[in-house]
Amino acid sequence: LGVERVYVIIRPKGPFGADERFTREVASSPCLSGLPGEWTNAVEVVTGSLGAPGLDLDPARREAITARATHVVHAAAAVDFGLPLVEAARSNVETTLNLLELARACRSLRRFVSVSTAYVTPHTGNGVPIEETLAPLPVPADELYRSILDGRAVENELLARTGHPNTYTLTKSLAEHLVVARRGEVPLAIVRPSIISASRRHPFPGWIDSIAGFASFVILLGMGQMRAVIADPDARLDIVPVDDVVSRILLACQSSEPNGGAPVIRHAVAGLASSATVYECWEQIRDFFTTHRIDYQPSVTYMGPPGVRFALADALHHRPKGLWAPRARRGKMQARVAQLNAAFPYFTRRSFAFRAAVPLDDGFDPHRYVAQVCSGVYRHVLGRDDTGWLLAGRRHRGHRGDARWVGRQPHGSPMIRATAWASTKVLRRSFERVTVDLDSFRAARAAAPDDSPLVIVPSHRSYFDFVLCSYLFFARPDLGIPIPYVAAATEFGRIPVLGRVLNALHAFYVARGPRRENKELAHRVHAILRAGKTIEFFIEGTRSRSRAFLSPKRGLLRCVQTYGKTCTLLPVSITYDRVPEEASFARELAGAPKPPMRLGALVAWTQRALRGKIDLGRVHLACGEPVQLGPHSDVHAVSRDVIARLEDGTVTTTYHLRTFLAAHPIDGVDVKWLRRAIEQRGGRVLDSTLASPSDLHPLTAASYKYQFAHLFRGDHPSDDRVRRLLEVLFGSGYPGATGGVGQAEPAA
Repeated sequence: LGVERVYVIIRPKGPFGADERFTREVASSPCLSGLPGEWTNAVEVVTGSLGAPGLDLDPARREAITARATHVVHAAAAVDFGLPLVEAARSNVETTLNLLELARACRSLRRFVSVSTAYVTPHTGNGVPIEETLAPLPVPADELYRSILDGRAVENELLARTGHPNTYTLTKSLAEHLVVARRGEVPLAIVRPSIISASRRHPFPGWIDSIAGFASFVILLGMGQMRAVIADPDARLDIVPVDDVVSRILLACQSSEPNGGAPVIRHAVAGLASSATVYECWEQIRDFFTTHRIDYQPSVTYMGPPGVRFALADALHHRPKGLWAPRARRGKMQARVAQLNAAFPYFTRRSFAFRAAVPLDDGFDPHRYVAQVCSGVYRHVLGRDDTGWLLAGRRHRGHRGDARWVGRQPHGSPMIRATAWASTKVLRRSFERVTVDLDSFRAARAAAPDDSPLVIVPSHRSYFDFVLCSYLFFARPDLGIPIPYVAAATEFGRIPVLGRVLNALHAFYVARGPRRENKELAHRVHAILRAGKTIEFFIEGTRSRSRAFLSPKRGLLRCVQTYGKTCTLLPVSITYDRVPEEASFARELAGAPKPPMRLGALVAWTQRALRGKIDLGRVHLACGEPVQLGPHSDVHAVSRDVIARLEDGTVTTTYHLRTFLAAHPIDGVDVKWLRRAIEQRGGRVLDSTLASPSDLHPLTAASYKYQFAHLFRGDHPSDDRVRRLLEVLFGSGYPGATGGVGQAEPAA
């Protein structure tokens, strides 16, 4: 844009001056985090007040601005629908006129841009076009403005005459008329946004830092705090991304007519055809916050006009003593619900047909955008983190009926739904929490070409690995990863009853050991991929008894490769506090033979879990960067890449650190120090409340080092504590060991 300097006029507030407010409220915003370093050097903060004559500017600062400024953008307003008429006029009209005078004094001015609102034009009927022209007023603007300032205007009567729903839209309309009438030679542009919400693309999708407007509905409906809404379900809400509004403002700045040219008025709107209905917005909010549960389950029992039915629903759900009023609804929350149902029906019961000379691009999907707003509010307003989304476990708030939840999911056969229901029960009883780094899955899915078959490649530590990925993709269809067909050893297929059940759950069987080409297996794999399905297999072949990553098995990789199309491998790292097989793994590491698979053992363990006799702590899933497997790929290199990314995605929990250090104390190293050392090397440590058992086998405690040892591979001692830790992790022959990924199972 060729901008050399930006002057920002900020009024002091309370104990904070203009500079401190800029630092605290503007410069620290995440939306500016992607700017080049030292960007604030191009910004000059100016102390002033738009409501004061001359803006209360220091004379020297005023002279610098009027001598150099080429554009003036006025985006300040009091967006309060309930503001008294005189106060609203001072905030929205007087400030605009004061800033117009500053613009008039700018000797190099190219454009004065005033940001208004698309709702300055009163609604005259659904589908009636609203043009980019001044909205009519019943009396001349000057006369109307004087009557407001001298107290002659009666608010309710004036709003009834003009057709405006509130003092905000009325005073914005009045400001437009007056700035057009008084502009003189000032080149003027007016930009009219509709309902501004989260960013669509820039600075990153979903950025939002305000609870005003639509975000309030998202929060209150999403938290289950608002259950009766005055609205027309079929009315279309014109919600426009904030970055698209900014684009319209910049476009207005760049357009330039000769002095005295006609003012330009531009709508910054989605448009009727690109606006979702109120009910469609509610569906997106409900679906998002059903999976991202914050408070109560989202539920709307009434959506319609005001009247007896609304009053009844309002009393039942929105009053402190209402029969079904959530306990959290008190004070500010209750007042906010009442405010929305009082101030917003004008917008939620009408469809506005704004005409725009510069419409949104054809790629705008209003339904997808509303879901993006929900995600932005969830993260940036409510402060929730999708890197640890709660999928299941005792900490999960539940689904208000597991059977109803599995029945509502869009994908899955009856057998898959029944298994998901049973898995929900088992996970709730045996794990404190099952968490997922959703961002990693979204990033991996976005990086995969649309036409590339997907292959899920998880780490393999437990029989639970067969369940967790499928359960995640069943619960979160929005990730865009179909429930996979899972490769299992032929021993599973020979287990009575279970073999047939697993087959109905998308399992297909693979014989261990033989290195020769298996044409029947290749035919099965190719048929699954040809049908557009997803495959899952364990590249380590068998479960790692020691938690160390095993040397990759390449048979299924070669089988997938012969399909002839480039496939995308998604490495999924699954981290457990404890696994159910821990005791038998320790015995096998000590030299005992591997026990045969028996249905009875599985049934007995499940019964114990359902009785609450099993506590495995937490489990966490994360997806690594995708790996491409093409017809001409080096399968050995691909397998090493997959193992490396599985290792990179493995996390550590505080349970692992406590238990490992209890079994292997290191002088000067405690959990806090070790956690910091891991995080400094790019690792992640999750909190766990699981207590270290007193009877844990020493080999099991020693195996926990493989949750984080890879982060120290190739490290060099920087102090005695690091040296002692490295000796415990890699042996006394260290320093500087540079072992590779993938190895044989360590012996006792």
